[in-house]
Amino acid sequence: MMSRFYKSQAFFLLTLLKVAIAQESFDWSTIEPSTNLSWVDCYSQFQCARYQVPLNYSEPDGGTAAIAVIKLNATVEASQYGGPIFLNPGGPGVSGISFALGVAPFLQPVFGNQFDIIGFDPRGVNNSTPKTSIFRTEEESSAWFAQDVTDLNSTKEALPEAWARYQVFGQLAQNRNDDNSLNFVSTDNVARDMLSMVEAFGEEKLQFYGASYGTALGALFSTMFPDRVGRVVLDGCLDMDGYFNNDMKFMVEDIDKAMQTFFDTCHSAGPQACAFYDSSPSQIEANLEAIYDSVRKQPIPYVSGDTFSIITYDVLRETILLVLRMQELFPGLAAGLKGLSTGNGTSIFQLINELLAPPSEAGPTAESLIAIECSDTNPSERDVLQLQSDMASINSTFAGTEGLQIMTYCSGWKIRPEGRFNGPVGGNTSFPLLIMSSTIDPATPLSGAKKTSSAFPGSALLQQDSVGHTALFAAGSNCTFQHLAAYFANGTLPEEGTICPANIPPFGGVNNTTSGISPRSFPLPRLRH
Repeated sequence: MMSRFYKSQAFFLLTLLKVAIAQESFDWSTIEPSTNLSWVDCYSQFQCARYQVPLNYSEPDGGTAAIAVIKLNATVEASQYGGPIFLNPGGPGVSGISFALGVAPFLQPVFGNQFDIIGFDPRGVNNSTPKTSIFRTEEESSAWFAQDVTDLNSTKEALPEAWARYQVFGQLAQNRNDDNSLNFVSTDNVARDMLSMVEAFGEEKLQFYGASYGTALGALFSTMFPDRVGRVVLDGCLDMDGYFNNDMKFMVEDIDKAMQTFFDTCHSAGPQACAFYDSSPSQIEANLEAIYDSVRKQPIPYVSGDTFSIITYDVLRETILLVLRMQELFPGLAAGLKGLSTGNGTSIFQLINELLAPPSEAGPTAESLIAIECSDTNPSERDVLQLQSDMASINSTFAGTEGLQIMTYCSGWKIRPEGRFNGPVGGNTSFPLLIMSSTIDPATPLSGAKKTSSAFPGSALLQQDSVGHTALFAAGSNCTFQHLAAYFANGTLPEEGTICPANIPPFGGVNNTTSGISPRSFPLPRLRH
């Protein structure tokens, strides 16, 4: 059972697509780690390897780590081969293996069939070893994270209690870091691993698609190794200064805008398309506030056969936060809210179950997310009063969610890797970067993409007129697909000011009839914890 922290924080649990979960299991321990990417067949159409790297690049003859790598081979003649494109789905701590299993067959036609599509579990994550694990057992981990709440502004006790708990967590991590592996999970080491893998492929320069936290990895790589940049796409950019200084308030900047878009588009779509329709956007908002008040006072019990649950205020807030990351989920949320308004939890529970159902072995861990993110930040041991001040400074109805949670978790982290590179990012690169963003991104606002583009001279910003987290996964857009294909194939950048429409607006209809990739040729991933 995964944590509530990870459900609401790992921006991109897109790895946990049903198609990935349905894959047969594979025993990674049967592969001997090597420094030359020795491939074996795995998961039907893929090849797998365990790539050996130094645990500490400053002491390359010391301990080692084994990076789990998966490859979907290019489908063209050798003369047309375009090399590997590496993926990072974010998190941090999300499994790149699971992500590739789920989306590589659909990304390859978008990026180009001349490319190998490469997924990997960063050091400390999932199938890579040593694996980050602060707790001794899964039961210990589940019991701990089950106490997390989504909104630290929901009660006066929520923030102080979370702060105290993560002082304990930080001390526990320090006490249990017996092999010192937690000293080497920071993103700069992942960038070095990635460069080493590029070279193991016989390539000189990196080709990369990174989403959410993956933009921090891509930006850090491009800063550390600017002459090794081939084609680098950063989609859904963090505010890099905020990330590396544990000032994550930027994450809530656009949540209210996304919520308002739900109200506006529900009203404009009409009652046939939006089940939660009412006479005006403001009335729809008032109706949601009434539901919040109702479930605070009296949570909704749900029992159907052997399935049972309680729909609380915190669960509802978490569900809404996740839905706002993908606009095609808006109709499902509307139906669920309509049911809740009459005391019926069936539709909202079905949506919650789809978003938050436990994953299989593909799931990431909250421990790896905290370890990587907090290792990346400069020391920032905020006390409760400082965090309360941070929350009060955020002008958002979601001030107690998302970024403030991460700031709280990192307030107690005590392991500070020596000599790590953690920003600032930017500079001239051997080839311009392609930066992408949704117009309204409830996790990584458009402002982060603009700031990142300014940090890398010559880079281009491609904006997609959609609501959701990242451009590629917020909504399908033939226009976006075509720009991605052109960039990877021949380095063509979109013209300044380019804005791509989504194929389908939030409550249906058609925005774009351009021939090419259908929006449904990209199966929509569903978030899970």
